Amino acid sequence: MTRAALIAVLAASTLVVGCSAGGSDRVGGERNTETRELTLLNPFESPEEALVYTSEVDRLSRGTLRIRVVPSGHTDQLDFEAAMIRDMRRGRADLALVASRAWDEFGVHRLRALNAPLLIDSYALQQRVLTSDLVAPMLGELRTLNLVGVGVLPGAIRHPLGFGHRLASPADFDGLRIGAQQSRVADAYMRALGARPVRLSSQVPSVTGLDGVELRAVAIDGDHLDSKGSRLMTNVDLWPRPLVLFASTKSFRTLTEPQRRILAAAALNAVPLATNGDKSGETEAAGNICRRGDAVFEMATPAELRALHAAALPVYRELDRDPATRDAIDAIERVKARLAAPATTLPACHHTPTPLTSGATPVDGVWSMTTDRRAAIPEYFDENWGDWIYVFDRGRFAITQENRRACTWGYGTYTIADNRMTWDFTDGGGIAPNGATNKPGEHFVFGLSSYRDTLTLTPVKGEISPGNFRAKPWRRLSSTPTRRYFSKRCPPPAAALTG
Repeated sequence: MTRAALIAVLAASTLVVGCSAGGSDRVGGERNTETRELTLLNPFESPEEALVYTSEVDRLSRGTLRIRVVPSGHTDQLDFEAAMIRDMRRGRADLALVASRAWDEFGVHRLRALNAPLLIDSYALQQRVLTSDLVAPMLGELRTLNLVGVGVLPGAIRHPLGFGHRLASPADFDGLRIGAQQSRVADAYMRALGARPVRLSSQVPSVTGLDGVELRAVAIDGDHLDSKGSRLMTNVDLWPRPLVLFASTKSFRTLTEPQRRILAAAALNAVPLATNGDKSGETEAAGNICRRGDAVFEMATPAELRALHAAALPVYRELDRDPATRDAIDAIERVKARLAAPATTLPACHHTPTPLTSGATPVDGVWSMTTDRRAAIPEYFDENWGDWIYVFDRGRFAITQENRRACTWGYGTYTIADNRMTWDFTDGGGIAPNGATNKPGEHFVFGLSSYRDTLTLTPVKGEISPGNFRAKPWRRLSSTPTRRYFSKRCPPPAAALTG
């Protein structure tokens, strides 16, 4: 979103917000030694998607404006986002994030353009739209609800996953029950395809009785929805899930003008940062799904894609009945034509299982590491710091992590070659307040160096090398692999270190 656009929409509501697109440290003006804390209502169980924004607010304000993310308490409801909008109209929190898909239930129509079927089909297009003047009038419609739009953060593009069904053409959807989260536009498109839409909450969805779902790859991976025989459509880009950042009018009026500028600038600066996070998360999730080997990666043919677009025409006719929505869709189509970015496609699945090491390795034995909360940046999840135990045994490994709030375990197989160590997780679990346990199919690669009884892991360019596992050098506790050092609160399963 441009500076002019934000000033226009918020000035019109008499609540002027300035915005700097350059990420300057002087957005807030002179440094203020007082710290103001704002609450941000989060629609999801994990605060991860809000952290890019909250970190940017902290940076721009130099720590004088802090945002505390709080759970909505509605994650088990089918209308969890509508419930949050109602909460904010009653002043429950200072700020909130609610997906663009939910607002038309409150008469906010322009935001529907962001979720029009098959329209925003690339991350490049979404980023261009969300940093343009097109967003300002969308946010302006929130004034009718006595709310203040601050910005729109990007969201991952969603793909169909069929449970035993290929979902590449309208004929494939006909008569099926397809799970979708709260969105009148999504419901209308599913009905246009001949499917029956079934609402899902934001918690791990129950897919019993469903024939498929529309979800982002990260959710499919994290919730283990890639069951045996499922089919993931890698080039059917249904729509993204942008998140509207907004404030209660009462709370917004208590902010100083520099604080308002910081909130707006942070939202704009967060768009490319969050986009990069969505793309990397999608790549990692697709890799995990591929390595598990249960889902088939499918591509729709050009003819099938044309049929999907044709099936969306009744939905567009309905959207076009609102002139403002029609203008927004037309504007996005013009941006799309000028940008000419290729549609997003999930990475292909060409996984070859890593051969299991059967002989002794230099890391066989038991290692330990103790870290504090600072090692868990940027999310600061409790699952990513504490007392760590690593056991390696001729190609198999198991770990435990423990602190006061979390106690997790994970296990899998590993290989060592050319001073690199590769981990492939088989499973993970334990006490995880943020759900941040290791997942089957996760694949990590570390550089490896040792000196006497100290082992140091380093990141590898182009690979996933999580910092929480390598925050400090490891200390060897035993040269003999044994379970006796594992956490007693959350030991890994007995099968973790056996064939």
